[in-house]
Amino acid sequence: MTTQLYFNSRVLIFSILIILIFIGCDEITNPDDTDRPADAEQIRVDNIGNTTAWFMVDFAGDMQNVDESGFCWSTSNPPQITDYKSTFESVTGISSYIATELQTDATYYVRAYYIFNERIYYSDMVSFTTTEPLTDEDGNQYNVVQIGNQLWMGENLKVKTFNNGDSIEDGIGIGNYSTVQDPQFYFSFDDDVSNSSVYGHLYTWYVATDERGLCPAGWLLPDVTDWEKITLTLDVLANTYNASTGGNQEMSPIAGGMLRSTGTIENGNGLWYHPNQGATNITGMQVEPSGFRDPSGSFDGLGYSAAFWSFSEQGVENALMFYTHYYNQGIHVNTFSKSTGYAVRCVKNLN
Repeated sequence: MTTQLYFNSRVLIFSILIILIFIGCDEITNPDDTDRPADAEQIRVDNIGNTTAWFMVDFAGDMQNVDESGFCWSTSNPPQITDYKSTFESVTGISSYIATELQTDATYYVRAYYIFNERIYYSDMVSFTTTEPLTDEDGNQYNVVQIGNQLWMGENLKVKTFNNGDSIEDGIGIGNYSTVQDPQFYFSFDDDVSNSSVYGHLYTWYVATDERGLCPAGWLLPDVTDWEKITLTLDVLANTYNASTGGNQEMSPIAGGMLRSTGTIENGNGLWYHPNQGATNITGMQVEPSGFRDPSGSFDGLGYSAAFWSFSEQGVENALMFYTHYYNQGIHVNTFSKSTGYAVRCVKNLN
């Protein structure tokens, strides 16, 4: 009996020591002392796709002698550096990273961290949920990207059927249709159907706004306010559309590059012509240079520009389109004939 009590006491004491050791490790991992050289003033997650997300942290203080810094993330709460992690240069200010190969429709937790004097300092934790693919009336699936409080299609629409099941007329071989009133066509660039798998279809405004519904149920053709919102999310100094001025206007000198896919045709790693100025695709929107279809019968702009319809009208015959070019980082708005064929990206506002 005495031996058994002695053994149980040793086990109890050993267990208590183990608990204290683990508590001590937690205190070292997340110390609250004056030795902390820097603090994460802000951590943010945005541009959340089906399998990707953008992390940002702003460190204030002295990072000069920090041994390692980065992000760690996991589907478990809280994330540790033994989970998924990425490292970056230990500098004061803003650092960012695009996480890839995430699970679709999964909740993740992320923290920034740095290691100093063999201690791990974590930032506050942020949680986010990856998006689900969007399916149109024809069964095509699209990546979805959350930017701020908006969900955007991460690819150009290529549906050929309205939401009520009616077919949209294919404009292949139609030539000049400038005399057709309120034309309702979709086009493959240069009448080559293989282009639609890469660039989506080009639609006249009359198709894009038809009451039978072009965008998937619950989604909308963005109006000028929606385009202003995404532009301001990406560039806080962006302009809003000046209706009294009209005509071609630059909304932002940098937001276009954040939307565009990277690489160039000349370098063999992209679909844009050189220089594809400032393209980072940091948003995951993967905007490709889909060009446009003119009512006179010509196609133009493939490789050079991407232009998208908005719901917003400018008089009886015109509407606003938003575009970005290969030669600068900007995003612009202009007024064009509703009969023109432009690409479509649908949007869904979360609040």
